[in-house]
Amino acid sequence: MSSFCSMLAVGDYTLQTLNVQEFSLDGGSVFGVVPRVLWEKVIPPDHLNRVRLPMRILLIRGRNRNILVDAAMGTAWSGKMKAMYDLSEWRLDEELQKAGLNREEITDVIFTHLHFDHVGGAFEEKGGALVAVFPNARYYVQKENFETAFQPNMKEKPSYTTSFINALGQSGSMELVDGTVQLLPGIEMISMGQGHTAGHQLVKISGEGATVVHGGDLIPSSAHLGVTRGLAYDIAPLEVIREKTILLDILLSNRWILHFAHDPFITAAILRKGDKHVVVDREVAV
Repeated sequence: MSSFCSMLAVGDYTLQTLNVQEFSLDGGSVFGVVPRVLWEKVIPPDHLNRVRLPMRILLIRGRNRNILVDAAMGTAWSGKMKAMYDLSEWRLDEELQKAGLNREEITDVIFTHLHFDHVGGAFEEKGGALVAVFPNARYYVQKENFETAFQPNMKEKPSYTTSFINALGQSGSMELVDGTVQLLPGIEMISMGQGHTAGHQLVKISGEGATVVHGGDLIPSSAHLGVTRGLAYDIAPLEVIREKTILLDILLSNRWILHFAHDPFITAAILRKGDKHVVVDREVAV
C-alpha cells in the first residue's frame, strides 16, 4: 500500500479516505437486473461470478472531532464467511497511522446503515465476545434502521448480522437519530432511505470551497449512476429510483462531490449529464 494520502479541505474539516478492506460479491447481487454482458465490461468477474469491491471508510477531521462514516467488515468472521466473501486483510491501523491517528482517537462513527459490510468493522472478537474497535466513539444510526436491523424482514435477514446489531445495542454508546440531523456545523446526517433499506442515511459535509455527499448504498459506485441501476439487495427498487433522482438532481445543480463507498476505480467525483444518464465529469481526490 502506498503511504501517500489525499485530503480534501471542506470548510472547517479535512476529508480523507481510509482504504481498509476489499471483498467480493456475486455480480448479479451488485448489478441487479443489468445483464452480465453489460456489467462485466465495467468490473470483470472471477471464476465464481464475483466482483471485487472496496469497503471505504470516510474520515472527517475538524472541530476537535475525528469522525468515521461506516466501518467495513472487519475481522470478526468465521473462516467460511471470509472465504465466501474472499475477505482481504484488515488495514485499519495502517490507514489510521497514515492519518496520524489511532483507534482511541476516533470520536464518532456514523453508519449509513447497518448491513454487515458497513457495521462489522466497529467490533472485534476478544475472548469469545465482541468488543468495540473504537472504545471512545459515539455511534449514530437512524432509529428506523436500527429497528429494522434488530428485527429484519425475510429479504434482508442475511444482510443484518445479529451479533453485530446486539453488540451495537448493548454498547451504551449508540445514539439513534430520527430524520435529518446536524451532527456538527457543516455535517448533516440526511435521512434518504426507504429504497435500499429502511432508515438508510447519507452524510453531507459542507463548507467554504466544497460540499461532499457520502452516497452510502444508494449510489455505491459510478456504475450505479443510472437511476435504474440498483442493487439486488434493494428492498424497494422504485423508491431507489425516486431517491436517486432527487439526489442526482441536487448533485448536478450544485456541482457537489459524491463519495463512493464501493467503486473499485473512483473514490469521489463531480457529475454531469451524459447522453443516456448521469456520468462522472471529474474525479476528485479524497
